Amino acid sequence: MKSGLGIGEVGERLYHYLVEHGPTPATDLERISGPEVEDAITRLRDVGLVVGEPPTARHPDYALKPLVATAEASLTRLRTQATELRDLYDSKTAATRGPNAPVEVLTSRQRIGETLDDLTLGAHREVLHFVTAPFAPLTVLHAPGDPARRNPDGTVRRPRRRFIYEKAVLQNEAAMAGLHNVVALGADVRVVAKDLPFKLVISDRERALVPRFPRGFSDQVSSLLIRGGALVECMLVVFEHYWSEATPLEADYNGFGPAAASAIDEQDMAILQHIIAGQTDDSMARLMGTSKSTILRRVKRMRELAGVDTRPALIFHAARNWMS
Repeated sequence: MKSGLGIGEVGERLYHYLVEHGPTPATDLERISGPEVEDAITRLRDVGLVVGEPPTARHPDYALKPLVATAEASLTRLRTQATELRDLYDSKTAATRGPNAPVEVLTSRQRIGETLDDLTLGAHREVLHFVTAPFAPLTVLHAPGDPARRNPDGTVRRPRRRFIYEKAVLQNEAAMAGLHNVVALGADVRVVAKDLPFKLVISDRERALVPRFPRGFSDQVSSLLIRGGALVECMLVVFEHYWSEATPLEADYNGFGPAAASAIDEQDMAILQHIIAGQTDDSMARLMGTSKSTILRRVKRMRELAGVDTRPALIFHAARNWMS
């Protein structure tokens, strides 16, 4: 109490005494605690812990609830003011963290979306990408052949693209739409069993886009655009580390492990590749010259061999165990 209410050690002792012994005349209290009693009783009265004559201890709830409510209101105002000041600081210091700065703070969804398009569509040589949950499939804007991906002479820009997916993404059915677009882009795709540390896009090894705060933080919008220098080099090291640990999501029959060689054949692997590419069961049947029931039977058998219930989980298992 002494640090938050300002009643001091004497006031705290007097309040304890009045709670234990009941109403006590001030003269008796002075004999117990000395000449400082008068000031202590005044402070106790000011905060509402003592009332009446002789001084009587009041239940602390009656005295402290209004103080707590006032403190909470002050804290809310302080947090609001801090947010406003932070936004003001970010906007007024844009010159030092703006288009020509090594690190630019992006706080609006529109600006982040524009930057993402610039990094992924404007790259000439290479795009590196961590794909983490929550998953957002590529939009039509990012589709192969989109005008935004063309060079000035009209030719389609085809930088190398390397995507790393975390397992949680492949456990989501919506991820298959994104995988279809990524495969259509001709990207190299790998999967990691553990969570990736953050979302990441690196364009031409010159610029990188990363979240401003760690995963799980309340602000999951604010992002950092990093331009060149040691920070981009650090992001490249992180990407290459996870790339080396990830499993390629591409079929190679000769790369089967011995345990699966007798159970999975080339037709099964073709089905897996079609699933990754986003083909429906009907289209797979037409492409492979077989029936839809055969496709369903083979998928069911592969799920049973893998011990999984969904097609995304089957793809992940196949990438880890049946593909090179």
